[in-house]
Amino acid sequence: MKRLNYGILLSSVLISTLVASPKDDARVESLEKEVASLKAMMLELKKSNDELREIIVDKVPTTSFQENKKVDTNELAQLKSSVEDIRTELEGNEKSGFQLAGYASFGWSDAQGSGNSFDLVQFSPIFHYQYSNIFQFEGELEITVNDKGETVTELEYAAGNLYLNDYMTLMFGKFMSPLGQFVQNQHPAWINKLPSKPLGFGHDGAAPTSYVGVSLRGGLPKIANTRSNYALFVANAPVFGLAADGDVIIDATGKTTSNGTSKTFGGRFAINPISSMEVGLSLAKGKASETLTSGGNIDRDYDVSGLDFMYNINAFDIKAEYIAQKIGENSASPYDGGVWRAMYAQLSYQFSNLKLEPVIRYSDYHNPEQEKNQLAIGLNYLFSNNVIGKIGYEFNKDEDTLTVNSAANNDRILAQFAFGF
Repeated sequence: MKRLNYGILLSSVLISTLVASPKDDARVESLEKEVASLKAMMLELKKSNDELREIIVDKVPTTSFQENKKVDTNELAQLKSSVEDIRTELEGNEKSGFQLAGYASFGWSDAQGSGNSFDLVQFSPIFHYQYSNIFQFEGELEITVNDKGETVTELEYAAGNLYLNDYMTLMFGKFMSPLGQFVQNQHPAWINKLPSKPLGFGHDGAAPTSYVGVSLRGGLPKIANTRSNYALFVANAPVFGLAADGDVIIDATGKTTSNGTSKTFGGRFAINPISSMEVGLSLAKGKASETLTSGGNIDRDYDVSGLDFMYNINAFDIKAEYIAQKIGENSASPYDGGVWRAMYAQLSYQFSNLKLEPVIRYSDYHNPEQEKNQLAIGLNYLFSNNVIGKIGYEFNKDEDTLTVNSAANNDRILAQFAFGF
């Protein structure tokens, strides 16, 4: 502050000197003396500042600067460590990937004698997480609305995949049944070419839908110029018994217990004779658990067999499949065993220039209590590869109930809009 005041004073003096009259010699001489005095004061102030700086430096030991330098080095090391941690985390994130996929569908149906209704609202998000080429998780939720307006959420599957090598993947958790073709690959609404599933390929039908256990699957190297793939699994046993509607069923959906029953072992092996054709054979064996009304559980022999075929030639798509579940007898049970079997054959043709796809499918379902068949025809409009509008008509027939008014014999018309994302 003093230095600033002296500067102002000095400036004033200089200005006064410049504007002074040359005739006023006495005043000029006086001002010259003041300037000389101020210069002396400025030199004295500078000298005092230099002495003060030397005193401060002398009082601060050299070791303090070294210690400060050492502290800075430690802080720098910590900073480098933090940077390395962040870099490692970023590299891990580069190896990780998350994807939200899935599909949704909306449907309408009009069955003879039952009226028409908008009877389907389904949203099925699919979650994928992958870490490098080592591990992948996949899970699907099926969210629907029932006839009471209630939202129903089910876990279709949730499984981890550990890639052991180029030809082998270990899967664990709840996974779609690897037996057959339709359940594991064709069931999503935007892939299925008709608004409905083939008879016997839904829940509680002839085809198992899911298992909880472990599975080993993959592809094999070419043998005689033929590709092949396989799936082997061991899982908790299915349940046999009476459903809520009074039907005797095989509940082959994945459960987290076997109720003391031995596990189910099975698998599928498929070959590709040519690039656009696949033929698969499925087999499984084990026990089914049954809970008696009197209490306790008993075992029933359980066997599955299936054969599936798929062939794409030009714009034609051909699919056919047979699947059967067999339950053995047990004298302690009030229910007879038997065979639950289903089959379908389907042909479709896609017009590339019209975006139209006609479809025809015949399916048949048999269990110890009933036998029915269905002929379904449909026409699809492909807005894009993953957006489809479908309309279909079903001719339904129950061989054991020939009454026209029987719901099983009611023909129906269906419409559906589905898309995958």
